[in-house]
Amino acid sequence: MGTKTIPTWEEFLATSKEGRKSEWVDGEVTSMTPANFQHELILANLTEILVDYCRANREWKWIPSNAVFTTYAENWRCPDISLVRRSRVTGGDFPKGRAQFAPEVAFEILSPSQTPSEIQSKRRDYMESGVIQVWIDPEKRSIELIEPDQPLRYFQGSQPIVIFRLPGLQVVPEDIFKI
Repeated sequence: MGTKTIPTWEEFLATSKEGRKSEWVDGEVTSMTPANFQHELILANLTEILVDYCRANREWKWIPSNAVFTTYAENWRCPDISLVRRSRVTGGDFPKGRAQFAPEVAFEILSPSQTPSEIQSKRRDYMESGVIQVWIDPEKRSIELIEPDQPLRYFQGSQPIVIFRLPGLQVVPEDIFKI
């Protein structure tokens, strides 16, 4: 297997499509299609929940969707929203450009434009990086939780998601699918 050449932040920005969220995956810049209205409503509801959680749990910081994280495989990923422990940032300042680490928790809202191959690639990157993954399926109105060293779990309706490393976080599927 050959060595990947990783671009500088400036090179990455220069090759990204303006106004489009982009990731660096397996040596290529990939641009994502703009999110639909349903996706953004779900994201807004989830953001409200995570903002409240971070206010009550100061060791955590929520990060919006355009932030770029580096995975174990040296891919650069942009979760729809993520959680990061403040203590992971050296010197107390968040990185300018991309983070040199993966988030602790990545929330991903499935999109009709994503291929199964793209989803599996992202899941693998997160899994190899030890990331807790929360996959939200708007069509099925369900949430899939992938935690390291835990069985895969699914949640629907009023069943709250329980993430063992985030005590007190209350994400109820029906709440994030409300308008």
